[in-house]
Amino acid sequence: MKKLLSTILLVAMMSLGTTLFAQGNGDKLLGLYRVESPFSDDVAKVLVTKAKNGTYTGRITWVNKPTNPDGTPRTDEKNSDPKLRNRKPEEIIMFWNIKYEGDEWVDGTLYDPYSGKKFSVKFKLAKNGSDVQARYYKGIPAVGINATWKRLK
Repeated sequence: MKKLLSTILLVAMMSLGTTLFAQGNGDKLLGLYRVESPFSDDVAKVLVTKAKNGTYTGRITWVNKPTNPDGTPRTDEKNSDPKLRNRKPEEIIMFWNIKYEGDEWVDGTLYDPYSGKKFSVKFKLAKNGSDVQARYYKGIPAVGINATWKRLK
């Protein structure tokens, strides 16, 4: 009986250690990134933070074109929700609900303010261990767009 309890305890401790290790690796996504839109020549800086529920969120902190060609302040004018169309770029959450699983971040939603469209998104660390490879898609990941997010901090 003692041997069985010891085995169960050992397995439980190993599982907990693996879970804690996986969560720690998930935090490698945290930081500030330079993101080039795959749909236009726009560039943004996105700050990735961890939500209280353990998922990851990315908020725009800067854009290379803060004004429209006519000089008016740029807003989220293409948003499908009319109530959100007056938001400044720095008020936009670009992605949310990303979960860390295995060696990638999955099951998130990405909002592209340049097109007003939403995509599913997943991330994986680039080979350099710093930048992130993003995959924007609708439906299945095999049919989508790749983008490299360059880590700034």
